[in-house]
Amino acid sequence: MLSNNTSAMYNHTNEAETHAFQEQLVLADKIIILFFAIFTILGNTLVLVATWRERSLHQPNKYFIACLAVADLLVGTILEPLMVYQLSLDVELKQTMPIHLCRFMVWIDTFTLAASIYSLTFISFDRYFKISRPLQYRSRMTTSKSLKIIFTIWLISTAFATYAATPHSGSWGILQTSSNFCPIDGTKEKGFYTFLAVSAFFLPTALILVMYALIFVVVHKREKMLRNGKLGQTCNDRKQRSAFLQDLRNIRILLVVVGVFVLCWGPYIIYILLWHYNPNLIDRDRRSSSYIRRILIADFVIARLPYLNSLCNPIIYACLDQTYREALQHLFQQMMCRPTSRRRPPTNGIRQVTTTENKTKQYLITESRYSENVV
Repeated sequence: MLSNNTSAMYNHTNEAETHAFQEQLVLADKIIILFFAIFTILGNTLVLVATWRERSLHQPNKYFIACLAVADLLVGTILEPLMVYQLSLDVELKQTMPIHLCRFMVWIDTFTLAASIYSLTFISFDRYFKISRPLQYRSRMTTSKSLKIIFTIWLISTAFATYAATPHSGSWGILQTSSNFCPIDGTKEKGFYTFLAVSAFFLPTALILVMYALIFVVVHKREKMLRNGKLGQTCNDRKQRSAFLQDLRNIRILLVVVGVFVLCWGPYIIYILLWHYNPNLIDRDRRSSSYIRRILIADFVIARLPYLNSLCNPIIYACLDQTYREALQHLFQQMMCRPTSRRRPPTNGIRQVTTTENKTKQYLITESRYSENVV
């Protein structure tokens, strides 16, 4: 009897400690998501403003990066604030959440992931086309064609997200934004997340890796030709060589972007698949507080890694891409110099205009006097 009371008190103590730890974890979750949201909005807004203001970024390949920045900006402006709002609700309010808000949260997180991965996929095709056929690339990849491709990316992402938002799709959202309070068809849940993992992560990631493998083959052949002097040393060849080296630097940047994407989304997608195909992955009967804490921390880290991806992309461009770095520096200089430009004294050009206007006035006065004398 005494042992039963002791075990009951021990279980009660463990439950109290676990509940307190969960509350601390939720508070930390809110702070981290708000931090992610602020810097995600700031970084991707700077990338979009720089793309809009700087003529050096008015290129078809830069528009695809702007498309990726828009998808990340939607994460910071809409999805992450909704996640903070959801974490602030208690269980009863979550159960009474409007169905339209619930479905919108499912839609937006599916849309942002699809837009990000498909943008990265086509950027890899674009890089391969530019490296392997540079002359044809300039004539074929125009601004209008790049905008049409971006529209196609958004259209596919919209269709994917709209299907995920339907009640019979079996989706709680890619980031589980409506988990446990949005009604779904549970029999289709496993099939949806399998389709999601294949179509929106594994297949595009495989295509991206294949494209960059082909790029490295072309680069290796081109470097051999440059070393052997087969391309010659004319002025045009030197320009082609400098453009080729610039493309190599851009490819390294995009490889970093893809690597960060895989590191952020890969653990989460694998975790979701393991959860659905192996429900006994977590020992629910184990009452150890340390075991429960490890599970909660692992779930917390894996679930927040995808948000980190939207924050990292503009940092990568600002730090590694020389074109974006110069454009952002120029943008900051314009922002800092704008107030001082109003206080500058009038230049000589303005004085010359003033003297010219005075001469014109004097000429008109003399002409009018002359006409009066003639009359």
